[in-house]
Amino acid sequence: MSQKKIKIECLQCGVCCYFFDISTLNKPQFERCKHLRDDGKCANYENRPKVCRDFQPDEICVLISTLSFEDKIKVLKKIYGVK
Repeated sequence: MSQKKIKIECLQCGVCCYFFDISTLNKPQFERCKHLRDDGKCANYENRPKVCRDFQPDEICVLISTLSFEDKIKVLKKIYGVK
């Protein structure tokens, strides 16, 4: 039996805009995207690159949603094996 994937809406925490490398924006990993606003929303949302439009939040986003920004980064580092 196949499982249906539930679509998770972006929680607008900004973690992916800091944690991941976004080469089309020349944004290295662990640097804040220049378009990330303080409220976790993208200031360039309508014109964001395809890689950003295609990003799908997952269960990890939900599981860490109540943590502080710094703790979210710590958890992702552990999950992805980053020191």
